Amino acid sequence: MKKPLEGRNIGFYLLLAAALAALAGAILYLVLDGEDRTFALPAFILALAGAVSTALAVFTRLKFAPLLPTALYAASAALVLRVALPSLSDVWNKVNFIGGNAALGMTFAGVFLLCALLGVAVCFLGTEKR
Repeated sequence: MKKPLEGRNIGFYLLLAAALAALAGAILYLVLDGEDRTFALPAFILALAGAVSTALAVFTRLKFAPLLPTALYAASAALVLRVALPSLSDVWNKVNFIGGNAALGMTFAGVFLLCALLGVAVCFLGTEKR
């Protein structure tokens, strides 16, 4: 039986980096933005599920394994962006009508989008040495 890290390439380590960034981002999203208008519990759950689903790529040799966390990161980024857009509109229009922390919303949308982009790169690179 092969060890989980044996025969892996750079794509595998990029996927692990994305999982660690998403896990840290999800925890910080819950802690820092948990009571704000720009927080969405489903976005937190999607990011956390993406980080946990990386275990599928670690413990199996399935070629499609990086696709699942990538899709979850992209969905989380889209949901955070959708929830934060009204607050961003306040900043853009220089009013405080809706409220919320637009900077945190954009930061977390960016973090989860970065994780999704790393996942897309891994989908093309693969996780196995050839």
